[in-house]
Amino acid sequence: MATPARRLILQNLATTLAGITTGNGYKTTVTTVETVAKSYADTVPSEKPWIGIYPQREALAYEHSGSIRVTLTSLLICHIAGNTVDGRASTLNDLLDDVIGVLGVDTTRGGNAVLTKLVSVETDEGDPDAYGHGSMVITSEVVYFRTDASS
Repeated sequence: MATPARRLILQNLATTLAGITTGNGYKTTVTTVETVAKSYADTVPSEKPWIGIYPQREALAYEHSGSIRVTLTSLLICHIAGNTVDGRASTLNDLLDDVIGVLGVDTTRGGNAVLTKLVSVETDEGDPDAYGHGSMVITSEVVYFRTDASS
């Protein structure tokens, strides 16, 4: 039995986001990528920048000949550490640029999807009351096709 497209897409997201390094030409180096949701308090500074991939829902739209268009919505939860509000805000902005850039390299997620798009971003901008942490949540959607018998 073939690996489901959904699983391949999530694996591709993790591998792609782990490729965010200054050595690959990005502004930041992501230390940890996991397919789990964690709060900033559940990640230690040595794991940051940390990105968690949290699949939320799949919207299904039946099309012709048993084909189903699926929109997989996931949250990309990002946590960073920094000493100053300005430093944390800059790191969050750089990380956002890097996530946008790296996900745009292959929007088909290794040929398993039709498109990948970022829908929204929420950030604390390095809140002064965040005790040396900064966070942002990026909502992403990946569209792919499956049938009623298999993905």
